[in-house]
Amino acid sequence: MTPPGRHVSDPPASRRPEDDGAPRRPKHPRDPSSETLDGGTVLGLPGVSDSNPEGGRARFESAEIRRVLDSYPLGEVTGIQEFPAGSRQAPKVRVSSTEGEYLLKRRVARPELVERAIFNHGFQLHLEGCGVPVARLVGTRRENRSMLLEDDRVYELFEWIDGRRLVKVAPEVRNAGRILGRLHAAGASFDPPKTSDLAGFHAAKSVTLAFERLEGSILAADGSLDAEAVSGRVADLRGRLDLARDQVEAAGWATLPRQAIHGDWHPGNLLFTPSSPSIRQPGVVRAIVDFDASRVEPRIVDLANGLLHFAMRSQRDRSPAEWPPSLSPDRIRAMIEGWREAGGATLRLESEVLPPLMIEALIAETIVPIARNGTFAGVPGFAFLGMVLEKVRWIERHGSEIGALLRD
Repeated sequence: MTPPGRHVSDPPASRRPEDDGAPRRPKHPRDPSSETLDGGTVLGLPGVSDSNPEGGRARFESAEIRRVLDSYPLGEVTGIQEFPAGSRQAPKVRVSSTEGEYLLKRRVARPELVERAIFNHGFQLHLEGCGVPVARLVGTRRENRSMLLEDDRVYELFEWIDGRRLVKVAPEVRNAGRILGRLHAAGASFDPPKTSDLAGFHAAKSVTLAFERLEGSILAADGSLDAEAVSGRVADLRGRLDLARDQVEAAGWATLPRQAIHGDWHPGNLLFTPSSPSIRQPGVVRAIVDFDASRVEPRIVDLANGLLHFAMRSQRDRSPAEWPPSLSPDRIRAMIEGWREAGGATLRLESEVLPPLMIEALIAETIVPIARNGTFAGVPGFAFLGMVLEKVRWIERHGSEIGALLRD
């Protein structure tokens, strides 16, 4: 479904920076009353999107901000505030103006990333046209493009959305699942001229390479560890990953339908309302944000990743070694029920690949940063892998029950 006034075009032969081939914004304003609201941050596992978690956060220069904002119809800018969230390599600022509140974001404009951004924006605009609540992209002043391309940088401007984080209760998780189902139902009809080349976590080469460096990185970060114990834990986890990959392939991964997916479904990418939920009025999703990882894959990928994050049982004031080994059964059931309500009929193959995909997602998300630094968000890698291993074992024991929730 394409909103009025919107189209996607190839980059023209000669262009100003904003003539970048990005989708054009629809001219009509967004209906603020459309469907649900949402808000959130990662709960449980910390985010791992930073390519340099130990380094400093990239920032805008003053002249750069003035130049970029001049390309958008914002009226008079009355305030700019740094917004240090997400990847350190993608700076963001909150912009206040006489026309409203906005979020400005910058990406590095490598050729493949520009193509991905065009795909991301096309998908977002398609979802908006289908009534799925997303953070609305603001078009440029001259060409109404959804992004500004300047030298080696891509700029995106979004309408600011007030929302809150997820409350870890089943009704809110069910609403998150319902919105994911709506996203998938709408995404099935998205037909971009080019697909994103971004790879997913299933059988990811980056994870295989990370395992080769894992032991050395952990021991380098903590020389007091017993090398044999580290080797044994890494080998155990690697064996379980290999088994999960084989199970996904054997279940029929290659035959699953592919479509546009969000690619990074966790509570940090949802904004919820109301600000003070109750049992009678649990929170609903106000907006889905961050489509940087959107791509074409089987939709079950989003559900597998989402179940890990929304059902994660963690305790921030305790060491990961002391976290409960289980995921939350109530929140697993709630997310799947919400997803099935809005996403349509499920395939038997999806129920079979779901548990091993969850294992792949859990290991992939933790192994890469630990292989790089020997730690995960400041937590010693050896202890963190122990927690991951316990949760992998729990999913293995309860995999048939999880898969059955897609068939009942």
